[in-house]
Amino acid sequence: MFFYKHYTPGLAINSFIIADLKTRKCAIIDPTRDVHEYVAIIEKENLSLVAILETHVHADFISGALELKNNFSEKPKIYCSGMGGEEWTPKYADVVVSNGDELSLGEIRFKVVHTPGHTPEHIMWALYDDTRSSDVPWILFTGDFLFVGAVGRPDLLGKKEFELLSHQLYRSVFKTLADFEAYTEIYPSHGAGSMCGKSLASRSSSTVGYEKHFNESLQYLPETEWVENLMRDMPPSPPYFSRMKSVNVEGAPVIGDKFKSLKQLTPQELQEFSLEGATILDIRSKESFSSSHIPGSINIPFSVNIATWAGWKLKYDVPIILVTEEKMHLEEVVLNLLRVGFDTIEGCLEGGISSWEKEGLATNHITTYSVQDLAKLLKEKASLRLIDIRQDDEWASGHIPTAEHIPLENIEKRIDELNKDDHIVVICGSGYRASIAASILKKSGRSHVSNVLGGMTAWQKESFPVDR
Repeated sequence: MFFYKHYTPGLAINSFIIADLKTRKCAIIDPTRDVHEYVAIIEKENLSLVAILETHVHADFISGALELKNNFSEKPKIYCSGMGGEEWTPKYADVVVSNGDELSLGEIRFKVVHTPGHTPEHIMWALYDDTRSSDVPWILFTGDFLFVGAVGRPDLLGKKEFELLSHQLYRSVFKTLADFEAYTEIYPSHGAGSMCGKSLASRSSSTVGYEKHFNESLQYLPETEWVENLMRDMPPSPPYFSRMKSVNVEGAPVIGDKFKSLKQLTPQELQEFSLEGATILDIRSKESFSSSHIPGSINIPFSVNIATWAGWKLKYDVPIILVTEEKMHLEEVVLNLLRVGFDTIEGCLEGGISSWEKEGLATNHITTYSVQDLAKLLKEKASLRLIDIRQDDEWASGHIPTAEHIPLENIEKRIDELNKDDHIVVICGSGYRASIAASILKKSGRSHVSNVLGGMTAWQKESFPVDR
């Protein structure tokens, strides 16, 4: 058997290529939209892609099933679960599967195991190697049902569906999973960093038995207590998740080579797009953005998490113009944006911010403070509003006594709580998320906005006062 795992950082996605070495037939499980690496592996290994297998309708990224099928001249078939009803059956599925259905590639075969709870249609793909055992699966590709150290969250479809999904998840955990041997390996579709559950471990695989012993969510409790325990401290889900669900049922447009070469825009062309309502996404560092940026631009510094924050904070169906001085980052940023469905990237500013400044066009800046600066201002009782934008658990673990808590995910909803003439100082863990928030506040017309570089990490290192 040929086995290849592809990992997408940031979104923490695991995709898999599995092939029978005699027939050279292969299947891909839960592919992302940027398919070039899958294609390269298949060609290198002289494999024939016959099947694209989905475990469920994904919420955190665009499925690459249609992209792959297009790349291979429509030859592979797409297999999707139909057990969540028509609403949750992808319209582009070539084969709609039910519990117990099988697919053979030769001496290896896949069997469908319905595991609802994270979503109603969710399935595992159980892999059998008939040269070893026809009765016991070697591997379970568990999708977002069972992670290493966690299980998939049941709250992504809203309060109405939560009660049913949490009940289904409980049965999947304590009834369906009980049928599998302890030594059966598991390979989930996400690792640490994914928002599809809480406390996911960094390892990409485990066994059923190890998880039954050490995965907190697999420890038996009465159902109501188990659900309460599962949802305690569950991180908020990004709002773009609901959009991804809808797109992954309908089928995303095939992008092909559309974004292979990004259009270079002059400052004047960028101005025209801006006047028409385009999003100017500045991916430079928080320090560079603070020093000088185009008025109205949003700063999401380049990092592995740029896709998640873009999905959380940017508007869909609006043209996007990128600003950076590191051209080497552009291709990766574009891929990250496409993974979460931003298909409206119009280009990037040619020459970066320097070309904008050379034209004598207006710029903005954000004042930055060190934690020592901030401590001095607070001691002098300076008139400022210190806004801590970290998540609830971070806030509870320790915050500056005079700070107000507005999590970054809620900043737009609560922006009216901040007056336009307030001196607003934003703090997070390191300054990264604070730069995102500061750029949003600046764009909204709050002119006196500052960022604390080093954030609470630096504050606590200096042993400055903290409330818990």
